[in-house]
Amino acid sequence: MADLAYGDLTGSFPFLLPTRIEYGLGAAARVSDEAAALGRRAFIVTDPGVLGAGLVEPARVALEAGGLAPCVFAGVEANPRVETVDRAAAEAHEHGADVIIGIGGGSAMDTAKAVAVVAKYGGSILDYEGLDVVPGPTLPVVAVPTTAGTGSEVTLWAIVTDTVRRYKAPVGSFHMAPTVALVDPLTTLSLPPAMTAGTGLDALTHAVEAYTARCSNPVSDALVLYAMELIAANLEQAARHGDDVEARSAVMLGSLLAGIGFGNADTAAVHSMAEAVGAHFDVPHGMANAIFLSYVMRHNLVAVPEKTARIGRAMGLDERGLSTEEAAERAVAAVFALARRLQIPSLGETGVGEDDLPQLAATAMMNLGTPDNPVEMDEKSFLALFAEALRGSEPGAEAGE
Repeated sequence: MADLAYGDLTGSFPFLLPTRIEYGLGAAARVSDEAAALGRRAFIVTDPGVLGAGLVEPARVALEAGGLAPCVFAGVEANPRVETVDRAAAEAHEHGADVIIGIGGGSAMDTAKAVAVVAKYGGSILDYEGLDVVPGPTLPVVAVPTTAGTGSEVTLWAIVTDTVRRYKAPVGSFHMAPTVALVDPLTTLSLPPAMTAGTGLDALTHAVEAYTARCSNPVSDALVLYAMELIAANLEQAARHGDDVEARSAVMLGSLLAGIGFGNADTAAVHSMAEAVGAHFDVPHGMANAIFLSYVMRHNLVAVPEKTARIGRAMGLDERGLSTEEAAERAVAAVFALARRLQIPSLGETGVGEDDLPQLAATAMMNLGTPDNPVEMDEKSFLALFAEALRGSEPGAEAGE
């Protein structure tokens, strides 16, 4: 009998990776050459922090020297809004941009992908909400991640906050995948410890959810298990010693692999909860994922005990002498402890109160990833998980288990 930790090895599945990846120290320096192969007028999308850290200027200078007439839009928020995307797209259209460059974390890269849609086809980004609404190829996108966490440089999605509905609207299409991703660990050296921790745990969440989602497949499983190994073994070192290039590289590669993995599987209830909190309270996405990951893992144990135990092995836990269930519980505890060591705040510390939980549960149910959670979710389930996270105790502790 096959080990259930490997999932169904006899089923059929698709696997797509339309983005060309250029990985390595110094890869970001190739942005002008890559952009010149795709267009003649460049539009850079970034955020104020990345701009202030000096990560955009080398690209701008190189693009200018290459005759690509770069224009910089640096107004991206932590949870990019519909209005921001539409405004940036209007500026890109006015500039006559024919290549979009996203420099930054997931917010900047998601915005760049969304801008590439609206700048070409017009309207508002909400006109393309959902899967496969984009009518055809977008403007080409060069993605330059400056955090090790989101995987947006290799995914087909952009998540945009609709402040009217207080909902993170997903826009997804094969056409939205960046044309090329320049993945350079050196761009993360200036990332502060808290952001390193939050984005790294975001990547770990991608790996865990892709591995346990109902639509996981053997290829995505292989990628995300290695991602877990890299992230678990190196994230604390990267957060505490930001100049450690080896640790930074390991986490960056782990983030990339997790991005490819969840882009071909899915995320699930953790993201449903995190995106609800992000939409209502503007909590950074990686931080929100880190808050909820261990609670959802424990909730899902009944469906995926073997896979949860395998997550523990990938994180380097010694499970000798333990039953599958005991090893799985140890994996949950390890994820909770890692978030604590990296000083991830509790849900209550983000400003969420008990009265907010029903609306958050309702919003989580709307998320496209909810049906792929290994345990079927309803508002009551989400409400219980939000309440447990609000208490802040180790998963299962309040129930005396």
